[in-house]
Amino acid sequence: MDNFIRDRVKHYFVESDNNCAMTVLWVLGEAFETPISPELLTAAGVMPGAGSVGGLCGLVAGALMFLGVWGGQHGYHRSQLKPTSQEFMQQVKQHLGSSLCCDLRPIEGDCAPLAEQFLSFTIPFFQHALQE
Repeated sequence: MDNFIRDRVKHYFVESDNNCAMTVLWVLGEAFETPISPELLTAAGVMPGAGSVGGLCGLVAGALMFLGVWGGQHGYHRSQLKPTSQEFMQQVKQHLGSSLCCDLRPIEGDCAPLAEQFLSFTIPFFQHALQE
């Protein structure tokens, strides 16, 4: 799994110049064989965290958007996904210490290593949580 994550983050984030939210949507879409619409990717391009505004980390925003997309494609109402999103946010805070871009973004360099770390716990979390 680590090679998959490293390769896909390099492709989407580093080489294709997507932001954190877009990269997470692309990678999770591939990992879970879930199509992501071009409109959603366009919307993710302006998510909080994009442009270093310091709000909700784009990695987290992308994962939560993916959860909604996956749930919608599998017939779940948002109320059924709420416990999963709440548990996910607790896991983010446990693994990263915060869900805010201003706390997580490296002072120098890019967020690719953080994206790899984030996806390394997000994919297994979703694999477990999204079992049908």
